[in-house]
Amino acid sequence: MSAQQSAITASALTGDLSGIVGKHLIYAYENGWIYELYVRGPQTIESRCLMGPMFGRWSKNQAAKLVQLDDDLYKIAWVESTGTTVVLIVWLGDRRVHTTISYPQWMLDYPESTLTCCEDNLDAIIAARDKGPTYPLTLVASSGRITFLESRELDDDTVIDCPPQKLPLGYAARTN
Repeated sequence: MSAQQSAITASALTGDLSGIVGKHLIYAYENGWIYELYVRGPQTIESRCLMGPMFGRWSKNQAAKLVQLDDDLYKIAWVESTGTTVVLIVWLGDRRVHTTISYPQWMLDYPESTLTCCEDNLDAIIAARDKGPTYPLTLVASSGRITFLESRELDDDTVIDCPPQKLPLGYAARTN
C-alpha cells in the first residue's frame, strides 16, 4: 500500500478531525468533577483534573485514538500508564461530553500515587500498576457540560503546562 493510499484509508477511518484538533476545553460532570482537555494533535491529547478525587493528576503528550462520529461529534479514547482506559464522547455544538472510564482496582485503592504529572513519575506509576491488583475493574460512566471552549494552535506546550494546584484562582470556573 502506498503512503497516499494509507493516508486515504486512515482518513476514511477517523473522519475529518479538523473540528476537534487544537480544541482546549474544560468540562464539568454532573457529580461536580471538573476536567480539562487539550487535543494537541490528531493522535495526542493532554489533560488535567481540576476538581474531584483525581485532583492533581495531569498528563502531557498522551497517545489517543480520535474518530469523527458526525459533523461535530467525536470519540477520543486512550489508555493511561496507570492502566486506566478512557473513552470520551465530545459534542462540540451541544457543548456536552460523555465519558466511560475503566479503573483498575489499584487506582481506586491508592490514587494518591498518581496525583501528579504522569510523565514525570512514569517509573513509579508503572511499578504500582504492575504490582496491582488490576481486577476487579470498576466502570464509571458520567455525562457533563463543556463550560469553556477555545481553539489553540497544534502542539502548543503552553496550554497544559503546570499542575492544577498552580493554576490561577478561578481557572476551572472560566466560561465562554
